[in-house]
Amino acid sequence: MSVEHCLELSIIVPVLNEAGRLPCLFENLSRQTGIRFEVIIGDGGSRDGTCESLEAAGKLPFDLQLVRSTSGRGRQMNAAAAQARSDLLLFLHADSLFPDPAALARAVGAFRACSDAGTAVAGRFALRFRRSRTAPSLAYFFYEAKARLDCFDCIRGDQGFMLSRMLFQRLEGFDESLPFLEDLRLAASVAKQGDWMLLPAEISTSARRFETEGLWERQVLNAIIVNAHQTGWSEFFTALPGLYRCHAETGRLLLVPLLDSIRTLLASHPPRWRSNFWLSTGRHVAANSWQLFFWLDARRAFLSGLQPAEVATRWTLFYRKRLARAVGLLPVQVLAAALVWIWHRSMLLTLRMLPKETS
Repeated sequence: MSVEHCLELSIIVPVLNEAGRLPCLFENLSRQTGIRFEVIIGDGGSRDGTCESLEAAGKLPFDLQLVRSTSGRGRQMNAAAAQARSDLLLFLHADSLFPDPAALARAVGAFRACSDAGTAVAGRFALRFRRSRTAPSLAYFFYEAKARLDCFDCIRGDQGFMLSRMLFQRLEGFDESLPFLEDLRLAASVAKQGDWMLLPAEISTSARRFETEGLWERQVLNAIIVNAHQTGWSEFFTALPGLYRCHAETGRLLLVPLLDSIRTLLASHPPRWRSNFWLSTGRHVAANSWQLFFWLDARRAFLSGLQPAEVATRWTLFYRKRLARAVGLLPVQVLAAALVWIWHRSMLLTLRMLPKETS
């Protein structure tokens, strides 16, 4: 029997200067039992010895392969996927770990059982954050609970994407036009052709970036990025490298340069363009207003000492039954646009007065 037929899973990991993280990932994957898999590293031009560290990794209980390409996570994963030998692919981040040594075996078993039903399906894991602080956090609880929802726009790449090679090829792989957001676009493409399933295992991802930059600051930036994508504001992504930065000493994300540059960019457009942009923003924000109600559900579960998987969606169901239709109404979308505009201006003024946002 050939090696290809023995392999049950090809794990694809895009990297760029991840020499410090890969040993931990390899050690974690080495503990996985009951499944035979390969790991393909898609490198986008690392200069920290990442590629050299693979050669020095020593003997591992899985096959390891390096695929080089130009930078861009989507491009790297597409190049690595082209070399996969299994008919089942798992796209994984370099800082992802599996607490359960049977996680992959259980996930693959559940995935194949669901696929045998004839439905085009892709899977992702239940998310947990690895934090330096052990104190309970409602914010992290909320994001962990939201990642478990059966809603494609809540799905992100740090949950791991499992799908068949056939479906991946049918979707034409990851979008390579942007250096990021490839996970959102693939999640939406899967939802159009099939279903997303929650795999019966947890994946943990490092919260270091959130803790360094600030969870609130990073989520504000993420929300702005997603809104720019949804509204088709491509200019934002061209200017993004110069729009935000971190404090040199603390590493905390500074929002003033970002918000101020957004204000300047928007002001450079004619009034009609700005009106259309804010209306599109209002439409996007109104469509996501359900998250306020899910926050209430998550808060109740958090205060009750429950787990993210145990959130009862009472307020969310109330929204869907009584309020969801209203988000499609023009007055609601205009109101949402006005509130976002007011938030943007008031936030900019407030942050300018805080010493931590000084340049």
